[in-house]
Amino acid sequence: MKINDIKTIVESKMKHINIEVLKWFFTKKSSISISQKQKIELFDSLYNLINSWIPITNSLSILLFQTKNKNIKYIIESLLKDISKGKKLEESFKNFPRIFNNFDIYMIKMWEVTGKVAWSLENIKDREEKNSELKTKIIWALIYPAIIVSLSIAMIIGFMLFVIPRVQKMYSDAKVNLPELTQNVINASVFLQENYILIIIALIAIISWIITFKTHPHTKIYFDYFILKIPIFWPLIRKKILAIFSNTLWTLLQNGIMINEALDITKKSLDNKYYEKRIEKISEELSEGISLSESMWIKKLKDSIEDAYFPLELASIVKIWEQTWKLPSLLLKISQKFNKEIDIIVKWLSTAIEPIVIIAVWIIVGTMVMAILLPFFNMVNVV
Repeated sequence: MKINDIKTIVESKMKHINIEVLKWFFTKKSSISISQKQKIELFDSLYNLINSWIPITNSLSILLFQTKNKNIKYIIESLLKDISKGKKLEESFKNFPRIFNNFDIYMIKMWEVTGKVAWSLENIKDREEKNSELKTKIIWALIYPAIIVSLSIAMIIGFMLFVIPRVQKMYSDAKVNLPELTQNVINASVFLQENYILIIIALIAIISWIITFKTHPHTKIYFDYFILKIPIFWPLIRKKILAIFSNTLWTLLQNGIMINEALDITKKSLDNKYYEKRIEKISEELSEGISLSESMWIKKLKDSIEDAYFPLELASIVKIWEQTWKLPSLLLKISQKFNKEIDIIVKWLSTAIEPIVIIAVWIIVGTMVMAILLPFFNMVNVV
């Protein structure tokens, strides 16, 4: 084979690969994302239109005309295109995994099977609104301490970079013997000035590693287990997961979904791999003929050992359900109870964290001020 022939073959292959790569890049739907607020507004608008007896294609066309968001436009255009080709909506929604979770997909599937369009959309909207409300409560509990900590770190860095060098020069010119505390603060300031680029790179590397550790399929379970062990925030995180678990399971069971299938959908909507594994274990035991209450460690309760992840009250109502068949209503009540407890924990955190953060900041600032003033006091004593 001649060199020119080889070159022609290689060029044609590369051209084909480039076309495939470009095609993959520009049609990759899994990268599309919208905010939770935009998702709620999308389903709310779609629900209102369909509930007004407007066909699905017309409803989507109206939304396409109304929206200005490029990602939402892309989603609606993709849905309309798939509908025109006769594809199932379930498959169309699956193309956007970063937006529509397993619960959404199942509700869309129920929509296509039962024809209950408005019911499915309302369930998705209500669930997203409740999850958004939970998330907002937690964010508001943490936002004030986070602002204080951020401002304090910025102030300390500014102090170390601009104030301490001048103090060092002043005492150096005065030829004063520096106390150990002052010398340590100056050493830290010098280190920060000389290595700030390396420190920034290290911080970026650590943040990148944490994000990778949090999102990678093989390590996410360890990250999720770790956040469940954070002392102060552990009760809040657990209550949030249990509230979503109870509310999602209630929504599915009240509409006639079998318990195994309901658990399978629910576990994937918790966004916690550790809980997902625990629920998988429960599903496996159910398939083996073990009752749900026993799977949720009722046996341990007899020995006064409460499971850390599924509390006594949740396991107990499952036991009641096995005798009365009123699990959906009981799940709704306990979901509401968890939400109330989240409100209490949020208020407690807001009240408790503020003074702790302020005291910690004052200790750090006071130590630095003391480090600056100690040599001055020594100078006065000598005079």
